[in-house]
Amino acid sequence: MAAFAAIAALPLASASAAQAATLTVDDDRAECPAATYTSVQAAVDAAAAGDTITICPGSYVEGSGAPNTNALTIGKSLTLKGAGADLVSISPRVTAQTGSSIAGTATDIRAGVGSIVSVIGTPTSPLDVAISGITVDGQSPDGRGVASLAGIVYLDAKGSIERSRVTHIVTSEGAEAYNRVGGWRGALPGYGIVQTSATLVGIPGERRLAISNTRVDSYNRAGILIDGASNDSAPFAPSGVTNKGVVRGSQVVGRVECANFEADGNCSNVGLLMTGPLFGQDGIRVTNNSRVEVADSLISQNLVNGAGAPVRPTWDSRNAVYTTQTTDNANLRLAAGIRLLGASLTNYSGANGQTIYSSATRSNITDNAYGVLNLAADGTTDVSGDPTSTGRLGNVFRAERNWWGLGYYRSSNAGPEIAPAANTPFPENPVNGVSTADGTGTTSRSVDFFPYRNGMQGDGFNGQYTVLDAPQAVEDAFPTVALSAPASGLRGTAVTLTADASDDFGVRSVDLFDGATKLTTLSAPPYTASVTLPADAVCGSTRSYTAVATDSLDQPSTSTPVAVAVTCPDDRRGGDNPPPPAPPTVAFENAPRTLSKATKVNFAVTAPAGFASAQLLLGSRTVCTVTKAPFSCTVTPTGADVGSQTLRVVVTDAKGSSAQAAVTVTVPKFATKVTTKVTSKKAKGGKVKRTIRTTVARPKGVTAKQACTGAHVTLVVKRGERTVINQQVRLTGSCTFTRSVTAPRRGGAFRLSAKYSGNAVLRSASTSRRFT
Repeated sequence: MAAFAAIAALPLASASAAQAATLTVDDDRAECPAATYTSVQAAVDAAAAGDTITICPGSYVEGSGAPNTNALTIGKSLTLKGAGADLVSISPRVTAQTGSSIAGTATDIRAGVGSIVSVIGTPTSPLDVAISGITVDGQSPDGRGVASLAGIVYLDAKGSIERSRVTHIVTSEGAEAYNRVGGWRGALPGYGIVQTSATLVGIPGERRLAISNTRVDSYNRAGILIDGASNDSAPFAPSGVTNKGVVRGSQVVGRVECANFEADGNCSNVGLLMTGPLFGQDGIRVTNNSRVEVADSLISQNLVNGAGAPVRPTWDSRNAVYTTQTTDNANLRLAAGIRLLGASLTNYSGANGQTIYSSATRSNITDNAYGVLNLAADGTTDVSGDPTSTGRLGNVFRAERNWWGLGYYRSSNAGPEIAPAANTPFPENPVNGVSTADGTGTTSRSVDFFPYRNGMQGDGFNGQYTVLDAPQAVEDAFPTVALSAPASGLRGTAVTLTADASDDFGVRSVDLFDGATKLTTLSAPPYTASVTLPADAVCGSTRSYTAVATDSLDQPSTSTPVAVAVTCPDDRRGGDNPPPPAPPTVAFENAPRTLSKATKVNFAVTAPAGFASAQLLLGSRTVCTVTKAPFSCTVTPTGADVGSQTLRVVVTDAKGSSAQAAVTVTVPKFATKVTTKVTSKKAKGGKVKRTIRTTVARPKGVTAKQACTGAHVTLVVKRGERTVINQQVRLTGSCTFTRSVTAPRRGGAFRLSAKYSGNAVLRSASTSRRFT
């Protein structure tokens, strides 16, 4: 009977899945004219559980901007699918010229208000929400900051965040930002991503939030909070829910030392702040029986600033050693790349053996005050276990095979220090606990870091990992299109052409062609047009029609040609019209499969009624027109052609009949280069202002818009082991930007890395250099 019940339920489940709908949003209906909604919240409100909301390129200002509200509230299980983090942004509304606050009086992230995006379920019915291809931005499109509690909050919810960006959660990162509502070092938590619960009752099971290929920066207290507590400060009390964050291929970057960017991109104050409120950041924070798995990621720049911040040692070049510096060493623990507070770490059973609930591996954990702190829920007491045990591991955090950085003047890599009594030099990253032997090395009983990557930074096998730039572009499929028309039509009368076009985001337009001649452009469904057959068309001739659909990223697809035969009425004598000559034919002689450069294409033509012309088209672009032999043409790809294209040749004879041949070709992305130019000039106080001009080159045939839309450059500048800049710059039409650093003349050379993300037209590229 149970088996019967399971079988009987299958049709119901299938019916439910089949009813899931896709709703499309476009803020200005430019990229997706057929979009039903212009705001994400409107689409969320209209959607049913299980639906997908596709978000076309645009800047979406959501919510009312009033205090104690969210910009976007999601109360059902949905999929939000953005066109790409460099193309889609969601930000709160600004209600005053000088900025505003949606946090209002709210201070508790479990209240369900005060955040930019809030996913709100119930303790017993958690939601499942997938978010991808979106930037959640605390700044309005014109650059004004809005104070909030967090960027994205999963409250009694699980799901995924993929290929996205969470940024500008603080309204300012300047030295005096704590005097502004929502500023760095201020009272608001300013988390990047949060998973938490509003319950006080134990609920079994694990709720997983997968964060992949996502960058979190410009936050306040912590970049990612995986929370199992019912309060926000130590000692933490358990909520009874086990949340789990799975962080893969992502970047969590705290406030860099060069944060006071002026309007021109200049940073005039390099270094940690030793004044103002004492404050530390955490990259990832995990509380009360919750869990985290980190892999292939970057956790960096979570440091202690303010009055009482630990004083870092300096290099004594005469004696070739670092000076010993213990001032305010206890405060080094105020910031960590990963902070565990009563987290769920391991388990052991005779039946299943060891189970690792929380871990970090194959990641760069560098430039943090502490690399990892494994503490009890009271926030101060070290917890530990036996990292070498084959049985019960206890409360040890498994953090093997990571790169922990390497001091600038050091020639060997001894791994992270363990609970140092003196302040560690750049790039810091100690771990807490007590040392213990581990095979051929030493590890900590609280944070098991052995084995680790023990080479120099540039060592591809044992040094710093190459972490995938995040977020990557979303994989946007080409549209599909099919054309239908009657098999024949009377000359001088109209026939109806109907295109069936669809896309995973949205169809921008459909062009209808008669042979190589564009008839019309349709911007919204139904994609139907009435076309009149020429009154002087030869009886029995054929017209060849095609449709070209273009999606929101200007990617085209071409339909299979449809032939319409031209018929004529009987003449006045009652006799039939004489039979027409045979229609023309055309075929490629050397059709390419890939077009990466200028390519000569040959084709063969027959035209019993006489040859008039042949036109070669790539997508909807006419490449050339040939009016006599030889039948050949050179095709040079442009930025508009990148992707899978239809290369077709249309031949027309002297009687007006047409025929065409088509092949599918691939136009690969263009290669580009990133160049940097550094200029220097004297500044006050014996300092030097160094200006870095970064440019993404535009290959021939690629416009500035094609090169820069939907792309960013990640700029990292280090001096010694100090990270001065780690910033993502979204490109504009010029494909060029500048950043400046004002710092003392002496202090070592700077190292620069600029990584261009790539987009739908250009491949990714990078450059690195040194400068003084």
